[in-house]
Amino acid sequence: MIQEIIPLTRPRTLAAALGPTILGAAFSYYAFEAPHGTGLAIFHTILIFIAVVSAQIIANLWNEYKDFKSGLDAGQKIGNAGSITRGAVTPELIITMIKILMTIPILIGIYLSATITWYYIPAGFICILISFLYSGGPKPISRTPFGEIASGIAMGFAIVLITGYAWSRELSWTLLIPAIPATLLVGSIMLTNNIRDIRNDESHGRRTLPIVLGRNHAIGLMSTSYLFNFLWIIAWIYVGALPIASLIAILAAIPAFKTIATFYAHTDEFKLDGAMSTTAAAAMLYQLLWSIGLIIGK
Repeated sequence: MIQEIIPLTRPRTLAAALGPTILGAAFSYYAFEAPHGTGLAIFHTILIFIAVVSAQIIANLWNEYKDFKSGLDAGQKIGNAGSITRGAVTPELIITMIKILMTIPILIGIYLSATITWYYIPAGFICILISFLYSGGPKPISRTPFGEIASGIAMGFAIVLITGYAWSRELSWTLLIPAIPATLLVGSIMLTNNIRDIRNDESHGRRTLPIVLGRNHAIGLMSTSYLFNFLWIIAWIYVGALPIASLIAILAAIPAFKTIATFYAHTDEFKLDGAMSTTAAAAMLYQLLWSIGLIIGK
């Protein structure tokens, strides 16, 4: 049973939760003071990470459930866990798991709201709403060209700001420096998924971003996004807002452009599945290495 449930959580997408949390904390450590102490800020960061990972798993389970109910999984060769379609896991079990897991971010959210700011409640509600509307509702966001930006805002931009506020207790424009790349990196994970699944999505009437733009333009958009993120760090180092040690994040270009090369070399879904791993690696490596650079440069 466990071996069937784990793929349902889509482990590779969990980098989308870990990266922005670490980056938000590291940037805040570098740029701001922690008025209530570094130890408490780290503790709050760990709680935020647990809440975000739980919410991401819930969103992934919900996405699998909705894809099964809509029939999208029936003709899909790869990309979904397939456990529900094969009957190894029942839809009822998935809903039960979602209900149980929901208690984790709710309880953590209430605690953080009571100890930091009650504004976390509406912020968290909006993120959860986006996550559920991504796959559910009368017009799921995942079937439109706005899936990448919606997931980027909920799982990248918002997480950096929430984590940053837990450290500094202020909402500074400076947090846009890590928040914008985090948004694009989460979006790139979703874009990779949609480029890989373009044939199946199109056959089911979806209008994802790669379908609207066309496959080559979608790959070009991803390349531009990666290039922007690397130039972004260089530009902020040049103006003195970041330590030169942040340049270590440029090493993420290796898996990033391996993803692009994979897309240009293959069109088969099975061969393209490797691009999901390199995209997740690029997102994780970029944010982790940048975080290390910020801590070294403090």
